[in-house]
Amino acid sequence: MAHKTNLKSVALLAGAIIAFVIGSGFATGQEIIQYFTAYGLGGIAVILVFAVTFIYYNVNFAKAGAEEHFERANDVYKFYCGKYLGTFFDYYSTVFCYMSFFVMVGGAASTLNQQYGLAPWIGGVLMCAIVVLIVSGGLKRLVDVIGVLGPIKIAFFLFIAIATLVMTWQAVPEGLAIIDAGAFVGATEDNTIKTAGDNWLISGLSYAGFVLLWFASFMAALGAKENRHDLYKGIVVATMVLCITIGLISFAQIANINVTGEDGASYVWNANIPNLILAYRIWPPLATIFSIIVFIGICAAAVPLLYNPASRFSQEGTPRFRVLTVVFGVVGLIIGLFLPYRDLVNIIYVLNGYIGAVLLIFMIVRNIRDLARARKAPRARNMHGH
Repeated sequence: MAHKTNLKSVALLAGAIIAFVIGSGFATGQEIIQYFTAYGLGGIAVILVFAVTFIYYNVNFAKAGAEEHFERANDVYKFYCGKYLGTFFDYYSTVFCYMSFFVMVGGAASTLNQQYGLAPWIGGVLMCAIVVLIVSGGLKRLVDVIGVLGPIKIAFFLFIAIATLVMTWQAVPEGLAIIDAGAFVGATEDNTIKTAGDNWLISGLSYAGFVLLWFASFMAALGAKENRHDLYKGIVVATMVLCITIGLISFAQIANINVTGEDGASYVWNANIPNLILAYRIWPPLATIFSIIVFIGICAAAVPLLYNPASRFSQEGTPRFRVLTVVFGVVGLIIGLFLPYRDLVNIIYVLNGYIGAVLLIFMIVRNIRDLARARKAPRARNMHGH
């Protein structure tokens, strides 16, 4: 019997996945500059590599969660990598997610500081309070809340990209020529556009691998609780929407690659928040609205990053889970505001790309083994039947 698609469920799940991917790097446009725009037309190849990899591993995690009904979502690592390496991935992903939460605290603090001049601790405390409240409600509430935020954020970024392209699409060929020639205004030999990898293939795999460990336990947990068919459709819809948005923002950045910001000192190619320059160019007050959307985006991305370590050491819905959520939230807030976490996180993020790739190899090997076993089974049955 064919499964009847629950469109509301698909939309909410797709929204949650989108909200998870759009952290501070995506929202500011910094991630898109380094992973896509810097490669010019090669950015399209980066998008395709990301799309295939992203759908592949998320469907795998969801399928494993639905079929195995893990006692803890993080057991998905042992399922793919065996007891010992699986245990390493389990602990590493928990630490990585928690350290990524520190970055979100720093991102939220600096966003409100840069736009409104508020003391960094105000943005940090506000974000932490919102995230702790949502996580305390458990996975269902988490999906409901960030599932609604995902489409709102993506709609805003699509608007900025489309409005920018309508105004400046004629400049796309010139922007591509600038990128090919490396002719960035104000660039020096030591200071030019940053790229995520040596070529588009590495960049695409790195972008997919970067969020792989964020999604493993989250997607396995969803696979066990949600309808599998709706979840698969949600994954595909989310990937398509993300890729279209990335492509449009990237081309908007290409068309304005040497355009300067309000301060006159930074350009789209080297600004901390390149998308803010695009928003300001469309309509100066839009920059204010943009900063609020970025803040919301950071909060939504931080939610599963805090949920992961809290659920790793306690059962969701218990008093212990709520206490751990508050403790992890406050400790993360203090570290995110007061320690020079940028260097530390830089190292961990690069390392995470490689570690994500290792997990990907184990997943492919497991899939090949399962396929071979499934093919052997009917053959064996036929032989016994004769």
